[in-house]
Amino acid sequence: MRKKKILVIDDDEMNLQIAKMILEKKLSCEVICTDNGKDGVEILRRERVNLVLLDIMMPEQDGIETLEKIRGDERLKKVSVMMLTAANGIENLKKVYTLGVKDYIKKPFLPADLIRRVDKKLSEVHSAEILLLGDDQTVLKGIKELIEENFEHEVLIANEIESAEKILKEQEIKLIIACADMKFINGFKFLKLVASDETLGAIPLTITTTEKLLEVIERINYIQVEESPPIIEKIPAAVVSQSEKKKIAGVVTNLIGYDLDIHI
Repeated sequence: MRKKKILVIDDDEMNLQIAKMILEKKLSCEVICTDNGKDGVEILRRERVNLVLLDIMMPEQDGIETLEKIRGDERLKKVSVMMLTAANGIENLKKVYTLGVKDYIKKPFLPADLIRRVDKKLSEVHSAEILLLGDDQTVLKGIKELIEENFEHEVLIANEIESAEKILKEQEIKLIIACADMKFINGFKFLKLVASDETLGAIPLTITTTEKLLEVIERINYIQVEESPPIIEKIPAAVVSQSEKKKIAGVVTNLIGYDLDIHI
């Protein structure tokens, strides 16, 4: 699993360097730094970031304006944010509260407090979980490693219907990926199981081949934009909203040329 990634936006160079040194050493995460909100938003559009530490008082585009841009961007609005604020910044905290940010760290921050608060926040930022279903354990393991190395997703494996059903009942699964080459009898049993349950039926499901896996996840996760970067770099952390389910069915049909006689 790749390291958690934190973006620190602060116009004070010393604060940036201290935060980077402390967080990378103590929390074993990757820290990206920038001294202005405009660049911070651009970084968020390029990078998959788990947490943003955002200073409120900055010239040109302050933290509140930056947060408004983040929350106003469909691709960025769900990113987790903590504010960095001076001790007398109560009024500003009220403003960011209306934008959905309740967590803040007072400046100047103590290293121990920074570590504790950020570690707690990161523990609340869960990666989306994917259920991977197929027959070949070796192939499944390779696909699991491929996904977890390139995306912010936890992958659970099932190679029989009973274990898949158990995982679906016990875990909060956000996406189901079934290998197209699994035994048809088992595959249709699984599709029937999903279709017959209202809760399970709400989980996006796609069937794909190993060769098409990255393309499937890309299309599910990302809305194409002009001059988009390479596939691995442009996929954000979130899996897929429920409103995208019909698009998934279209992706499956287009990629493997097989119509599923089931509502997804």
